[in-house]
Amino acid sequence: MEILDGDRIECSKCGEVVDLEDAVGLDKDSRAMFKPLCGDCLEDVGVPAGWTLERDITYFARQR
Repeated sequence: MEILDGDRIECSKCGEVVDLEDAVGLDKDSRAMFKPLCGDCLEDVGVPAGWTLERDITYFARQR
């Protein structure tokens, strides 16, 4: 996962670059995995069993 321009991220499913404010994350603590998703992909994928949805991932924003 790479933060782009300090406040944008690439969706791990479709590759679209979106603002952190518009993205969500799927987190799997047991394997230390995190997958950022855009809103459209979240609708398609949903939240699979064993994953946790993080609606606010703006904490990844880099300070300018």
